[in-house]
Amino acid sequence: MTLVADLLHPEPELSLDPTGIGQLLTFAFAAGGTSEDLTRMFNAARVNPTHFRADCFAKDLFVNDLVGRCIVLRVKNRERSFHRALLVREITHPPQQLEVVQFRQEILRELLERPELKAQVEKLWLHIGELTSRLEVAERGKRYDAIARRIDILRDIKHAVDLLESGFRGAKSGLSRISELGRRVRESKGYKDLCDVLDHEGHMATVELRVRLGQDGRLRSFDIVRSEENVKNPFYVAPFRRFLGRLRWFVGGYKVREAEIVGRLANQVFDGVQEAVIALFDLGLKLEFYLAALALRERAATAGLEMCLPELVDPAKSSEASSELISLFNPLLLLETRAPRPSDLRVAGSALAVITGPNSGGKTRLLEAVGLAQLLAQAGMFVPARRARLCFRRGLFVSLAQETTADQQEGRLGTELLRIRRMFEKLDFNSLIILDELCSGTNPSEGEGIFQLVVSLLAELEPQAFITTHFLEFAARLARERPVSGLEFLQVELDESNDPTYGFVPGVAPTSLAGRTAERLGVTREALEALVRDKKREQRASIAPRPNPDAGVDALPRR
Repeated sequence: MTLVADLLHPEPELSLDPTGIGQLLTFAFAAGGTSEDLTRMFNAARVNPTHFRADCFAKDLFVNDLVGRCIVLRVKNRERSFHRALLVREITHPPQQLEVVQFRQEILRELLERPELKAQVEKLWLHIGELTSRLEVAERGKRYDAIARRIDILRDIKHAVDLLESGFRGAKSGLSRISELGRRVRESKGYKDLCDVLDHEGHMATVELRVRLGQDGRLRSFDIVRSEENVKNPFYVAPFRRFLGRLRWFVGGYKVREAEIVGRLANQVFDGVQEAVIALFDLGLKLEFYLAALALRERAATAGLEMCLPELVDPAKSSEASSELISLFNPLLLLETRAPRPSDLRVAGSALAVITGPNSGGKTRLLEAVGLAQLLAQAGMFVPARRARLCFRRGLFVSLAQETTADQQEGRLGTELLRIRRMFEKLDFNSLIILDELCSGTNPSEGEGIFQLVVSLLAELEPQAFITTHFLEFAARLARERPVSGLEFLQVELDESNDPTYGFVPGVAPTSLAGRTAERLGVTREALEALVRDKKREQRASIAPRPNPDAGVDALPRR
């Protein structure tokens, strides 16, 4: 049975390629590897099979920014680097089975309930990182001999293995696998050989000294009173046998140095524990997943916001398949100086929610928050809400930012129609769909027809959808006529001064408040007329005749 302490799946499996990483470790132990080689191997670790397609949502949800900028892993009061590319892949490839997500949630729950286990996770992760750095040694290896470096690596391996068993006894969740891995490694022949070699290297003999000090406290002399070699170590060789061995090599013409023998012995011992080292590195990657989840939760807490482990419901097994997000916020807004404003959201599991309201009222940010909450929930992490209940989805499609590119063949409407077709090509039943400004690329009458076509066909796939629009009259008509089952309507909540609160309430917005937005951005008749007057004044000044400095002065006579 392969050595592995898998913290991401109920059925243990190794994420790293054992053949590739094994060859890399053999070379790194003997001569020193490079950080690029190991990082490339770690980032290529296998992730879950998934129903989700990252190209349907990752760019629009800014997942790279979430991982690269919002998640800051700080351990022992220092910011630490981690394998961000692998974490992005883990988040964008959520598992297909709800049981896998629940397995991960149990580990996070125990880490919250038992801070001492979190401290052990950090300690073990740091030590695995130190072992990785030792193997990358190319520069450090120049400062001391190669044999000493290999012995230090073996010592780091033993320390890490000892941490496995001692630090996680009594764990109830999947964390108990760490202790089991430590027990299995410690019972192996490779570990026993490792201990014997380190004991031999560090305890070849016991020497008693008699020391004489002067009045000034300085050492004057010392005498060896007694010396006793560690004859119990299996690698012990008596002095006479060591002498005969050297003599035999000399007479036979062999130029074998003792350091070479120790080096070969170290290589042999490393080969015996290499499988354990691979399991350690694989475990380190899994620990990063949980440390990153906790780091994002802690960052939100510094902004006064809560993140929770959501309740995930299988809509095929429950009639109460509604979604509820209490104090939902957009984690991308943690990058800003002001803390994001949370809002509550409750919709049916198969709702087609049409969202209206003024520009800059928070509609797009809400869509991002909903998409990220679903993605983080199904990856098994904390979601940006104080309390959450979500349906377990088979897919996610998000279309927010519509960028114009130099090689774009279609106009705005054609691009819009292509994204609609792509959505239907990629969608599966029981998906989450998020669309910003559907059909905004054409005139309202034609756009409304396409809008209604899309909504009516989406209903047949039984998704949950969130769609923003500025077709307010059309949205109001849909709210009255209800041509499609499952329609729900949300609008940006306004305060007494008609300013958005960044909350959302049922209904259709009566106005987009375009005039207020234009006034806020300086696009009123008065403001634009003032700019025009300034431009005219500048133009007149540029073409006015300039005074001639020679005017009024008689010209000098020509010679």
